[in-house]
Amino acid sequence: MPRTTPSRPPAAPPTPHAPQIDLFPVLPAVEVLEARALAGPRTGVAHLVRVRWNPEPVPHLVFHDRHGWYCQEHGPACRAVPVAQEAVA
Repeated sequence: MPRTTPSRPPAAPPTPHAPQIDLFPVLPAVEVLEARALAGPRTGVAHLVRVRWNPEPVPHLVFHDRHGWYCQEHGPACRAVPVAQEAVA
């Protein structure tokens, strides 16, 4: 006689998890720099911001010019860009 297993009801879809809350967030040190003093009087850079998170040894240098907002090393998708935009606003 063949052995049969009872059929199971379909599995419920997974429930979305709540986002994890960071109890001790690392706040960046933000320094708004004078673009004309550093890059020269004819520069097209409107805003220049240095953003540094404590564990990272190298700061992010964020520019705002005719190309938009971008990090010097990581481009426009860098996490330092919204921080710099908020510091200038």
